Amino acid sequence: MQHPNTLADRQVGACVSVDTIDGPAGGVHISWNAGESLIEAVLEFMEPDGLDLREPVIEHGARVGSLMDETIKSVLTLAGFRTRDAVELNDLAPGTYVAGRQPRQWFIEYILTEGVLGLIAAIRSCDPSGDDSGEPAGISVEGKARLTGRGIRIVQDGLHRLADDDRQEFARVFRRLAGAMHSQDMVYRTFWNADRSLLELPDELCLPAQEPPAAADNSVTRSQVLAAAYTALLGSIALADEDTVDDDDAVKITEAWTGTLLRRMNQAPDADRHELIRLFREAACKETDPAHKAFASSFPEAIGLVEAGEGATGT
Repeated sequence: MQHPNTLADRQVGACVSVDTIDGPAGGVHISWNAGESLIEAVLEFMEPDGLDLREPVIEHGARVGSLMDETIKSVLTLAGFRTRDAVELNDLAPGTYVAGRQPRQWFIEYILTEGVLGLIAAIRSCDPSGDDSGEPAGISVEGKARLTGRGIRIVQDGLHRLADDDRQEFARVFRRLAGAMHSQDMVYRTFWNADRSLLELPDELCLPAQEPPAAADNSVTRSQVLAAAYTALLGSIALADEDTVDDDDAVKITEAWTGTLLRRMNQAPDADRHELIRLFREAACKETDPAHKAFASSFPEAIGLVEAGEGATGT
């Protein structure tokens, strides 16, 4: 296990340690080290005779630690690991405990959920500029509804076709990941500028579909629903006219979120990539709109998910 007062212990950043003791608390731990300057500033206000937890420096230190712990857990989860708060296993242990690898389907479901949430949030945050500055024009309220409506309906209908246990887990995944994405946004854009609509989006996606949903179908999986919604959202952007979304805005949103998906898959085993391609192929086969079907059929090749020489099936 890493010992305190080492060079790494004094540096700002994620601190990885390995506890070799037997038992559930043994293993890999990751915590955030705020660095000497912030730690010393906090300690100055923590004298026993003058301790005030509302002191701004103490609140700031606690907030930084909490945000970075959430970010570390999000990064680990996206990398395919299961995590727990270290304090659940050891009252004195800070940070995050790495509990093992995630099942493959869970990892794929996670990156697709991230994509669906991210695409909807990106479309809705693309507000009209209201001037002639030459910047991208943004998307009107009506345009945002058209671009997101198909994907949202697919999620809502699919959610209510799932068995009860799957439906509840689906909602938990949406809320957990939306919270993690909002925490990351606060780190990058500060608390006041972060996109709080991310926290409301899971509730909207879990509403009943406007049209009566099909009966529960145990053959439908969460990953299938997410793959269909993901390609539908991207297809809506690609097929929209310029009056709905400016070309520059469309390229910016599309490249940002297909790029995120590819980065997630770069370090994943080939089996994960092949399974994701299979899900996209399946979504294309089930698509009923001709234009969306054409887009979805070529999607894996268009973003570079299918490697050269792999053939049409992607397997």
